[in-house]
Amino acid sequence: MLDLHSHFLPKMDDGSKSTEMSMEMLRSSRKQGVTTIVSTSHFYGTEESPERFLRRRQHAVNKLLPLLIDDHPEIYLGAEVFYYPGISHSESIPQLVIQGTDLLLIEMPFVTWSDRIFDELISLQYNYDLHIVLAHVERYQSIQKRDMFAQLFDQPFFFQCNAEAFTSWRSRKLALKMIDNDLLHFIGTDCHNTEKRPPNMDEARKVIEKKYSPSEWKRLTREFEDRFNHHKVKI
Repeated sequence: MLDLHSHFLPKMDDGSKSTEMSMEMLRSSRKQGVTTIVSTSHFYGTEESPERFLRRRQHAVNKLLPLLIDDHPEIYLGAEVFYYPGISHSESIPQLVIQGTDLLLIEMPFVTWSDRIFDELISLQYNYDLHIVLAHVERYQSIQKRDMFAQLFDQPFFFQCNAEAFTSWRSRKLALKMIDNDLLHFIGTDCHNTEKRPPNMDEARKVIEKKYSPSEWKRLTREFEDRFNHHKVKI
C-alpha cells in the first residue's frame, strides 16, 4: 500500500521532531499495511531555494538511515511544494519531484483562487514535463467559491486526499464522491507526529470498506500503487 503524503523526516518542518518519533511513525505505518511511503516535507519557495531544501532533506535522511534496521516501508523522497506566483518559471522546481518519478506534489494556496493559478500550474507541468499531484484537495472546499472549486476537477492534474478526509464529516461526502467519479488518484496520511496527527491509513480503510467492500479498498490501493509505478522515470 502506498502513502503518498507524509512528514516523518526528523526536524524538517512541523512534522517529526526526532529520529525516535520518525521511527515510531514508520513502524505504525507498516503495521497498517503501508509498504511504500513518500516523505513530502514542506517546501516554501519564498523562504528557501530548492538546493537548500535538498541539503536539509539529505541531512535529515542521514540522521535516520542508521536506525532503519527493522521492517519499515520503502521510502521515497519528495516535497510538498507550496504554490507561489512565478513557480512555472523556476528551473529548480523539477528537482523536487518525488524521487525516481515525474510526480510533483503541490499544495494550493489557502486563499480564493483565480484562473491564473491554474494556468500557471499547467505551464509548470508542461514546461518541465511533470505530472502535478494536488495535495489534500478536500481542505480547499470550504475556502473556494463553488464554481471555482468545481473547476479544480477539470484541470489536467492528479488529486490526492488525506486519510482523514474519510473520517471527517466535513469532507467525507466529497472524498467518497471522488471515488465514485474516479477522481481520487492517490491517498496519503499527511502524518506529522505520533500524537495529534499520527499515521491513520487504517481509519480510511475502515470507512471505505464499510461504504463499499474490502475488495474495493484493495482495488483502490492497488490502483494507486500502479499509477505511482507507471510514473517512475525510466533511466
